[in-house]
Amino acid sequence: MSECTHDCSSCGSDCGSRTEPQSLLEQPNKMSNIGKVIGVVSGKGGVGKTLVSSLLAVSMQRLGKNVGIMDADITGPSIPKAFGIHQKADACEFGIIPAKSKMGLDIMSINLLLENESDPVVWRGPVIAG
Repeated sequence: MSECTHDCSSCGSDCGSRTEPQSLLEQPNKMSNIGKVIGVVSGKGGVGKTLVSSLLAVSMQRLGKNVGIMDADITGPSIPKAFGIHQKADACEFGIIPAKSKMGLDIMSINLLLENESDPVVWRGPVIAG
């Protein structure tokens, strides 16, 4: 057997130096029970991501599903405002506990972690320049 050149295209499948690709998936918290993830994304603002996410979540909740929304928009988090949520997210030794809407939806957004919900998270050009 020849010395390993780390060029796996020339070696067999039983080569001891061959390694499996590393998974980039983060394991959920042991307390979590995540069945499906639906992403509503767009590179452009003002196209209705919040509306679509909200209507989809409410529809799924009405069908009896346990639903949560993770608002990952750091430049304009608006999901809590759409659901009338003004309280902060709680925390315990297991992690952050999302806020609950009146319908029972779990809501998590960056502005639920800020001291004032209207504080900017990312300052854009005009704010910095002004």
